[in-house]
Formats: sequence, structure tokens, C-alpha cells
Amino acid sequence: MGGMAKAERVGVRSSPLGTAAVLSAVLIWAFTNTLIKLSPLPALTFALHRLWLGAALLVVVLTASGRRLDRRIVRASAPGGVLLGVEIVFFFSAVKHTSIADVAIISALQPALILGVAGPLFGERVTRREIGWTLVSLLGVGIVTVGSHGSPVWSLEGDLLAFGSVLAWTAYFLVSKHARATVPTFEYMTVVFVVAAVVLTPIAVVSGQPLGGIHASDWLLLVVFVIGASAGHLLVTWAHSSVDVSVSSLLMLAQPVVSALAALAILGEQVTAVTILGGLVVLGSLAAIVTRAARIGEARELEPPDLPQL
Repeated sequence: MGGMAKAERVGVRSSPLGTAAVLSAVLIWAFTNTLIKLSPLPALTFALHRLWLGAALLVVVLTASGRRLDRRIVRASAPGGVLLGVEIVFFFSAVKHTSIADVAIISALQPALILGVAGPLFGERVTRREIGWTLVSLLGVGIVTVGSHGSPVWSLEGDLLAFGSVLAWTAYFLVSKHARATVPTFEYMTVVFVVAAVVLTPIAVVSGQPLGGIHASDWLLLVVFVIGASAGHLLVTWAHSSVDVSVSSLLMLAQPVVSALAALAILGEQVTAVTILGGLVVLGSLAAIVTRAARIGEARELEPPDLPQL
């Protein structure tokens, strides 16, 4: 990933619109992810149809809008598709094996991974204050973990799958940030979904999970999931040019809290007082770091980035 590094900047930056886009994606994903558990389809069967439906939707919209893909766009976007395909294999399998809150909590390890590479890759020099708030937020995630551990839907296998998911998601996040410097949002996501679907197809076939026998109710869940999840991906990808990767990864820490509430409302997965306490710690630390990031973005006399194209 050579050539990513830029001149270092002290502190991290975000725009109100970019922050709102990432938080909207977190909210959408928290609720759409419950559909994976609601669906009777096996994990990879659901994932395969989800990706091909999403890819078809984006291709149709891209073609209708008169936009075209070229070799440069495909080359820049394909690595993100490979990583997203791998991530979806882990993530969907994890959701089927353990609680949604647990999967989201393990995913919250992402900021710790991001902070170590944001400087060398993107010139984002994270200060001690940001590191401090990150540690506080991870403490909150730990409290949420204590609150959900021992749940009847928890499993070690599910947690290990979730760990594989966060590694692949972190790599996808960084590759996407880099690609978005030269590739518009819609073109990027179209290539990503097509490549991810191609990657996942042989994995689903050799898994032995049944790929047919899908009923009308299954298609309904799939369509709702595809629309919601695709909207979330577009929002996060769009935000990459106006929100530093350090900030956007931290915003993802809101997902364990929102996911726990969504799982309670839709699936009946219980939320304990300890989980609520941890959620408040996470949200408080997020508010602190995002507020500071927004101030830095306004105070700096930087050239405003061009609004990414949709």
C-alpha cells in the first residue's frame, strides 16, 4: 500500500456531514444485522444472495446514471472487494453463532488497530488525548462485554469468527480510504460488491450449505437487508474524504450500544444494567473525541476537500 503516506497533521479531523454519514451507517447496520439472525437461511446462503443482489442493484443504478467503469477504477477497487468478501464470510457466520451485541463488541477492537497505522498511511498524527479517549471507549466496550457474557446465545466459535471479521474489516476500511482518493463512491462500491460476490461464491459452494430453497419471506428479508446494508456502505465510503480514518473508526464504537438495543427490540436479546453503563461510557468518550476532531477541522486553514461524488 505504498504511496499512501502524507505529511503528518497534528490531531484528527472530521466534518459534521461526514460524522453524520458514518453514524447513520452505524444505525442502519445495527438494525439490518438483526435480519441475518431472523432469517432461517444458513449464514453463507444469506451472504451469497445478499452480495449478488447488492451487486446487481449497484450495476443497474450505475448503468442507468450513464456512468462507466474503466480498468483504473477496477484495479483500484478490486482489493476492497476481496477483503469485503472475506469479511462477510466471517461476519455472517459469527452473527449466526453468537449474540449480535458480542459481534459488535469484538468489532470495536478496530480503532486500536487503526490508530497504529493511521499515521504512517494517511499522515494522521494521533495525539495523547485521542489515545486516552480511545482507551476510555475501549474500557466501555469491555464493560459491555461483561454485561453480555454468559448470554444463552453466546459461543466461543462465534467470538473467534467475529475476531476474523474485525481483522478483515479493518483492512477493508484502510484500503477503501486509500482508493477513495481517486475513485468516486458509486463506482468504487459497484466494483467492490461484484468482486466480493465472486470471491464468496466458491466459498459458499464448497461449504456444503444449501444455496437454493429460498421462499418469498426469505427474499423479502434479503431485499430489505440489501437496501439497508448497501446504503450504510455508501455512506461510510462517501465520508472517507471528509472524516479522518481515526475518527470514523472510533465512531464505529457506537455500534455495540446501538446493536444491543436493536437486538433487544427485534430479537429479544436482553440488555443488562452493566451493558447500559458500558454503553454510556462508550458514547461519552466518542462525543469527546468527535467534538475535538470537529474543532480541529474548523480551526485549520486547510484546503477543504472536494465533496465526493455520488
